[in-house]
Amino acid sequence: MVGIRKIAKEAGFSPATVSRVLKGDPQFAVSKQTREKIIKTAQEFDYHPQNNRRVSQPTRQRQLLVITTHSLEAEAHDPYFAKVHDGIIQEASATNVQVKDFIRFPQAGFSFASARQYDGIIVAGVFTREFYQQLASANPHIVLIDDYRYLPDFDIIRNSYFEETRIVLDQLFARGIKKIAFIGGKIMPMTTTGPSNDSYQDIRVKAYRSWMRDHQLAPMLSERGWLPSDGFNAMNDLLTNRPQAVLIASDQLAVGAYRAISQQQLRIPEDLKVVSYNDSSIAAYLVPSLSSVNPNSLQMGRLAVKLINDRLSNGQQTPVHLTLPAKLTTRESSK
Repeated sequence: MVGIRKIAKEAGFSPATVSRVLKGDPQFAVSKQTREKIIKTAQEFDYHPQNNRRVSQPTRQRQLLVITTHSLEAEAHDPYFAKVHDGIIQEASATNVQVKDFIRFPQAGFSFASARQYDGIIVAGVFTREFYQQLASANPHIVLIDDYRYLPDFDIIRNSYFEETRIVLDQLFARGIKKIAFIGGKIMPMTTTGPSNDSYQDIRVKAYRSWMRDHQLAPMLSERGWLPSDGFNAMNDLLTNRPQAVLIASDQLAVGAYRAISQQQLRIPEDLKVVSYNDSSIAAYLVPSLSSVNPNSLQMGRLAVKLINDRLSNGQQTPVHLTLPAKLTTRESSK
């Protein structure tokens, strides 16, 4: 029976080095070339470690593609997806997975066939159903983040914005507040060449409309873009009806809304209570500090990588839909 010393002599390394490589010691750092030469030599001599297992080749590092609808500029204005992406990177690093490519759409020259080269794909943002179908025809290992449509063929990770919106509205209503407005931003599903005209209702808007209808109250709604200037203009529109409270779909929109409220010489929260979404770092530093719903976006990114790994390792076939609990961080603006 061939032993460690014979393998060491033939490979040209010390017995200690050969032993630690063949045992798979995670604390022992050697070059890739050294590791491969030792394993190849052991296989040539049909060497079997004491646990009677054959020496196996090092596991190939999995490679992921991340696709998103958000530009760098958009992420700078709204860190929600920046945190999602941080979560993806953190979990990939922790599990020895490589995020090989990161593509921001639109990308007119994108080839769906190129998706075959990756082990898995994470999609952050909302694309058309046709886009998902074409992507899946090239690579079925896809996880969608933040799409709230019924898509039974895909793994999807969402947060509980719908439920938490209704909880916040219930709390305001219990305090006698009935004139509640909502500021949102339009979401247009993406294609390779740009936003489509497909209808897509923001889950927060959907929750707000259904709650107002259930309570027989007239909605006060303004949907524009996602920049602070859009929040400023939307708030000015809504102030003509003097709401008692306003829900705002992102902290960045709330920055503009704060400006409009101040210019109208109204006080937060005495004249108007404000609740926002995303709970970014800016929320705690506005004056007064902004109540905002925390979506657990970092964990959404981490779970996306875990779902990819689980599907590849265990052969998971049934699509999984996960909803992470969002929770209101109450600050001065809604007290």
